[in-house]
Amino acid sequence: MVQEQYWKELYQLKTHIGFIELQLERAESIDRAQKIILAIASSSSIGAWVIWNHLSWIWAGIIALSQVVSAINPYLPYKNRIKAYSSLLHELEKLMVQAEFKWHSIAEGKLTPTEINKARFDIRATKQKSLKKYINTTIPTDGKLHDKAEASATAYLENFYPA
Repeated sequence: MVQEQYWKELYQLKTHIGFIELQLERAESIDRAQKIILAIASSSSIGAWVIWNHLSWIWAGIIALSQVVSAINPYLPYKNRIKAYSSLLHELEKLMVQAEFKWHSIAEGKLTPTEINKARFDIRATKQKSLKKYINTTIPTDGKLHDKAEASATAYLENFYPA
């Protein structure tokens, strides 16, 4: 029973890693898209203003909007999320390597139930400590991302640890 609990903890850890990877991807995509759109809007609007002077109010509006977005950009969470998710991911992946290494001893029956239980709670405590260290707020929830993370964890574990 404790072997199964450890396995579930390992699965949860791998799922959390996948979810954080997907959240990092999303934050990077949004941040990159924002920067590209601002750059295009600012530079193309100035050029278009010169060419189509009779529509100058549209181009002035686009430039003003891009300036507003540029001004609030430092207050948007994406840059901070990228940094936090990257650091958290690094620590969780390190923990995963350690947990998988420990799994081999557990699967071979080399550890007592008490040692397995301690190892399981060590994973949980270390994961919680890392989350607290890097994430000051809640992580946005997304059922589709979570489902993808679970599928990825299942595929990984089935690939490396077939039943």
